[in-house]
Amino acid sequence: ILDCKSPICSEIAKGAPVITDYLCDDCREHFDSVKKYLDAMNIAYTVNPRIVRGLDYYTRTVFEFVSNEIGAQGTVCGGGRYDGLIEEVGGNPLPACGFGMGIERLLLLMEAQKTPFPERKKCDIFIVSMGDEANIKAAELATDLRNEGLSAQFDTVGRGFKAQMKYANKIGALYTVVLGENELSSGNVKLKNMADGTEEETTLKDFTDNFQSIVIRQAMAGFDTEGIEIKDILGGNV
Repeated sequence: ILDCKSPICSEIAKGAPVITDYLCDDCREHFDSVKKYLDAMNIAYTVNPRIVRGLDYYTRTVFEFVSNEIGAQGTVCGGGRYDGLIEEVGGNPLPACGFGMGIERLLLLMEAQKTPFPERKKCDIFIVSMGDEANIKAAELATDLRNEGLSAQFDTVGRGFKAQMKYANKIGALYTVVLGENELSSGNVKLKNMADGTEEETTLKDFTDNFQSIVIRQAMAGFDTEGIEIKDILGGNV
């Protein structure tokens, strides 16, 4: 009845017990701690003992982000703790917290608040791969590159070689590298600068380090490169 949206239900629920009056000592201490952290970070909030989430695995605190700028359906984001969920599905006991967000409502709210949309970051490198083994290697390379803060993409829908190159050009990839049977066998690949079409051969081993070194060398030819990092170049700071 607490989750019912009918005004009749709301009237009935007014007389229902309030959950915050029946917290155990540990739960009350935890809830007070959550509020202290919110206060310390200057995050405004309202305690609403009537919040009901649609799933029953939540434990302790649940939350919602609500706006009055997008109409009656103002909940933009909601979630909470579910400390027992992972153990319930067969895993080791592990505290957890998560949320779900309505992307359409978020976009409506951004428009209502005139929040500027951030510019989409260009793809630093697109890995063109041909064949199952090359596809796996492409995923591995992309992960390594992303771990270094670079924007790396690879084909996930089974495009052919020409279609992948066309897509790389479409998304504005700054560099491409091709992976196929020959490249995997030799351990060497060609890195292509999409701006001027020049290619440079490098090795698959330590590719992420090699890629960063090549980009810095190409971009800073004739300049002092001491202290320059890859993010300064690909991020547009140099």
